[in-house]
Amino acid sequence: MSQLNDFLVQIPDRPGVLATRVGNVGTHMARLKGLVETGTIVMSGPTLTTHPKSADEGLAINGSAWLVRAGTEEEVRAVVADDVYAKLGVWDLDNVTVTPFKCAVRKPL
Repeated sequence: MSQLNDFLVQIPDRPGVLATRVGNVGTHMARLKGLVETGTIVMSGPTLTTHPKSADEGLAINGSAWLVRAGTEEEVRAVVADDVYAKLGVWDLDNVTVTPFKCAVRKPL
């Protein structure tokens, strides 16, 4: 097995895709659950343009952020590309950033 490295991943949404994103969140989350269980994804969630001002205000989602453990950037990009949001065109795959990261503190995996 190759050495696992940490990567911060930012995945912007394409404009006008919120309905597609929301309509497929169940499929997306089911896949993420398996990736979390195997330790590939340490954390994930939507990125926001702003935080909501109240509990009833919806989220202003503009993409996703992940902390991924993988051997290489290419492996990370393959995990991203295999997601339903990538396959349905929710994510702007041309503008994904994958940044090498050394996590110094975290809850044990």
